[in-house]
Amino acid sequence: MTHLWKSADKSIQKRVLQPGIFTKKPTECSTCTINVENINVTGMSEMDLKVKYHTNILDGEPEKTMVIGEASSKIDEKIERVICMMNINERSLVIIAMPLKQSESIDNNESVIVQFEITLSLCKRYKPVWNWSAEEKYQVASRYKEKGTVLFKDSRIIDAFRRFSKACKLLITLEPIADLELNKQLEYNINNLKLALYNNMAICQLKQKNYQHVVTLCTKVLNKDKNNVKALYRRGVAYGNIGDNEKAIADLKVILTLEPTNHSAKEQFDVYNTRLQLSLQRNKDMMRRMFKTY
Repeated sequence: MTHLWKSADKSIQKRVLQPGIFTKKPTECSTCTINVENINVTGMSEMDLKVKYHTNILDGEPEKTMVIGEASSKIDEKIERVICMMNINERSLVIIAMPLKQSESIDNNESVIVQFEITLSLCKRYKPVWNWSAEEKYQVASRYKEKGTVLFKDSRIIDAFRRFSKACKLLITLEPIADLELNKQLEYNINNLKLALYNNMAICQLKQKNYQHVVTLCTKVLNKDKNNVKALYRRGVAYGNIGDNEKAIADLKVILTLEPTNHSAKEQFDVYNTRLQLSLQRNKDMMRRMFKTY
């Protein structure tokens, strides 16, 4: 009997070639030893795949040890998803479709097809996420955030955003945090990390010119910390880019009150203030012409 599984978006297929020993499946933070063989790529060369999609799992020696949840690229996250559905000693044929452009969907664009065989030989299973303590979630989220920071510095903006988002989702499972009755230091650390993650996701969205998402994320920060300069600056720039010069000026003005020598804020304030004044003048001129007509 052929055991075939497809993801909901049909970007991943897994067909069992050799059944394994029925066990509890790998979970987040499980340490797995895998063997990847017979890699075949359609749509680009195998080397280009590794360069473009930053895969670590399909690169290097066939056998490698990995930790579930640590994948730093979209294709490796998909492979992790496959591994989390495997039994020990199972060998499966996996087919993954990746869009030619990372920011685009598979449905609307030509795709690269990656096919390979994978065997799960060992798994040191970690306890399910819902059994993690608040301290464990904080530590793992901190690790994901640091990895995201490295990816951002490497200009891997989309991959960085996914790391920050994954860390944030982990912390959101602790809400409402006041009900957990944690020690004050841990509660403070968790809240601070969450704000830092919102800010980091905002700068990623700003780089991608997703300005409305920037506004939403920065507002989450400012609802908790109204004088957060990074959030004020990023939201101000986002407002300016969607044409809301008044709100842009309001945010940047707060920064200049807090930090009068902030040159970046002053520069952006001047840009949007000039635009606002020109807009107001155009409106005045238009009204003047209308009244002259009558």
